[in-house]
Amino acid sequence: GECSDFKEQFMRCLRESGYESSACRQRAMAYLECRMQRQVLPRPGGERGQLMANEPLEKLGFKDLIEEKSEAKPEKS
Repeated sequence: GECSDFKEQFMRCLRESGYESSACRQRAMAYLECRMQRQVLPRPGGERGQLMANEPLEKLGFKDLIEEKSEAKPEKS
């Protein structure tokens, strides 16, 4: 699938961390972002859909990671 690489990175992280999901949150967020961005083929008589409905990452529990990412970006002058 289109997001297989993201999924495999996430699953590898889980295995390597002894299934400690908090150690793999960055990879989980990247995988979910991929799924929300990718479109799937239309159903018969329907519109194109997405692998996953778009949801704000904050609502999915990644607010702290988003804030860290924005703090790490240098400000433009």
